[in-house]
Amino acid sequence: MEIETIWTVRAEKGLRKTVEYLKQHWTEKEILRLENHLNQFIERIKLQPNLYPKTAKFKNLHKGMVDENNYIVYKINAKKKQIVIINFRDGKQKSIY
Repeated sequence: MEIETIWTVRAEKGLRKTVEYLKQHWTEKEILRLENHLNQFIERIKLQPNLYPKTAKFKNLHKGMVDENNYIVYKINAKKKQIVIINFRDGKQKSIY
């Protein structure tokens, strides 16, 4: 059975905000690049859920860079075979994790 990836409302909002910023200030090329990096990141954590380090503040959360500007915070639910994407944030924002 494949590991399911679930996005929280907060994570979806963060991704939407980033894509809107790219639409306003950059080109379609950067949006496609982000999409490609995001898909690669998701595939990596499906194959190796513990690949990225746990956060300093919350020991059950992992934090990994999607690209040089954005990161994802996620948790693993091994029982349900799920990876829950908690947040998608710009790396320049103050870390809350």
